Amino acid sequence: MDLKKIETSLNPNCIMSGELSKDGCTVPLTNAPKQRLIVDLDKPESPLNKNHTRCDYLFFANGKGAVCWFVPLELKRGSLPAKKIVQQLQAGATVAEQLVADNDPVRFRPIVASGSIHKHQRNILRNKKGDYIQKYPSKIRILSMVHWS
Repeated sequence: MDLKKIETSLNPNCIMSGELSKDGCTVPLTNAPKQRLIVDLDKPESPLNKNHTRCDYLFFANGKGAVCWFVPLELKRGSLPAKKIVQQLQAGATVAEQLVADNDPVRFRPIVASGSIHKHQRNILRNKKGDYIQKYPSKIRILSMVHWS
């Protein structure tokens, strides 16, 4: 995946580096691939305007070998209904699909990071798959290894 090509198609003000952090919820990128691009979809310059449903971040990375990833990522300090989280991840997936070249072999993984999703909502998220992009069916990954401040 050509990360530079994706980067040049975006406003530089929505591109970030470092830890992923929103509203006191932080996801460290210690073991994440070094070749990566992170897009903050909450920035006014992002591909989605503030009136659209959206996830917090898009994470693009070139991993080991020929593995490339694109990840819509939602950080939640509090709990929201799973349906809303799915809509946010879907919006991120739609933007990411527009940015990735059709011939790029990629792996797609929607992620929600939270420490306080109720069990019922968590089960809905775990069982939800394939509604994002038909080309990239995948289950939602739920991370609870987040730091709160």
